[in-house]
Amino acid sequence: MYIKVDSLALLNSFNEIWMDCWLEKGFVLENEDIQSDRFIITDAQNQNVGTIEFKPYSLDSQNNINTVFPFHSVEYLTSNPSAVVEIDKVAILKQYRGKNLERLLSVFVEYTEQHNVEYCVVLLERVFYKALRNVYKIPLQAVSDKIYYKGDYVIPSILFPKEIYQNKHMYSWIVKSQQEKKRKLIFT
Repeated sequence: MYIKVDSLALLNSFNEIWMDCWLEKGFVLENEDIQSDRFIITDAQNQNVGTIEFKPYSLDSQNNINTVFPFHSVEYLTSNPSAVVEIDKVAILKQYRGKNLERLLSVFVEYTEQHNVEYCVVLLERVFYKALRNVYKIPLQAVSDKIYYKGDYVIPSILFPKEIYQNKHMYSWIVKSQQEKKRKLIFT
């Protein structure tokens, strides 16, 4: 369902996927060199199909996402910044869209649960925002009207993953991760 990016080869694959998607959409490319958790999403045939990145969130007003919208002034984020992450580089290659979005969202749920994340700040493309809200029923809050940013309009939003991972039974789209399965020993 996913591969954690932990090598230069995987980082190159990760970058190739999201950059391909950004160029398709007409977005301006940005390549920050910051510490983050990056994942490549794989489909049922273990084909690399998408990406998602989780960045540590900073209340610094010069933090890139805070320059687009002042998330650092949202009270419930400032009261517990260690429970906040920024989500970036969400992408699925055009030919793999559809069911693979459930896999990407399942990685989001698994990651946020493992790291006790309560809030995610994100700039969502408008159609994606509507899909998250209306189809997947992701608990989220638009904190601003649309803003033009790097080639398209985005909706600054806060996601509430804790409401999902504490109520998984309400989200039939969650794909159970195979990551925790242990490999069988060949020799006994």
